Amino acid sequence: MSLSPKISQIMKNLFERIQSLEDEMLKFAEELEETRRASSNIIRLGVVEEAKAKVVNVKTGKNFANNIPFFVFAAGRVSHYRRPSVGEQCILLNLGSGDNLNNAVALMGLPSNQFPCPSTDENIVMTDYGNGMTETYDLDAGSLTVNYPGGYNITADINHIGNAELTGNTNRTGDLINTGNIVSTGGFNHSGAFAVTPGSSGSMPSFSGGINITGGDVTVDGISVKFHIHLDAENRPTKKPQ
Repeated sequence: MSLSPKISQIMKNLFERIQSLEDEMLKFAEELEETRRASSNIIRLGVVEEAKAKVVNVKTGKNFANNIPFFVFAAGRVSHYRRPSVGEQCILLNLGSGDNLNNAVALMGLPSNQFPCPSTDENIVMTDYGNGMTETYDLDAGSLTVNYPGGYNITADINHIGNAELTGNTNRTGDLINTGNIVSTGGFNHSGAFAVTPGSSGSMPSFSGGINITGGDVTVDGISVKFHIHLDAENRPTKKPQ
């Protein structure tokens, strides 16, 4: 039994519509897949393969992002610089999305097995610079403990309020001006001129205990303690002091 021309045309139109819908669905599925692939590259974990002055090369999975900039703490009127370490973990933010990771930037600061947290104490703020150099601040105690194996250099005027305890030698270049007492429980070795003047209230310097002078002399108002001459009642020289 053959279909009427009208029914045949209706069936043909129906099949064409179904084919069109199928094509639209395939196109929509391809667009969804492309969107999924693009979105999967927006944020990725990576590891620094090479670090340069201002850019890094990062490996993420089997892909690479080359010569991309990395974040620092500040980059304005206040600026900071710290070059990332090879093997350091980071987050890639793909600004251009898509498959081209060279449009990404690297957000540093993720701890890893290779570079773990220097401390996990909730009351400790700590920076480990490597090579034994650390800065540790105790939030509860309000104390700062630093270790600088290579020493530190300061170019500045320093105002210090509070006690200071030093262990080790102190080498100075310049004057030492002291408005309080100097208490020493050790030896006092001095090379060069040594002057003592009365205090502002007119108090005179005093020494408690003996003073031993070897190979030198003491002069008081131009008179030598070691070489002055004693005089008799008639003002005649007698002998040197013993």
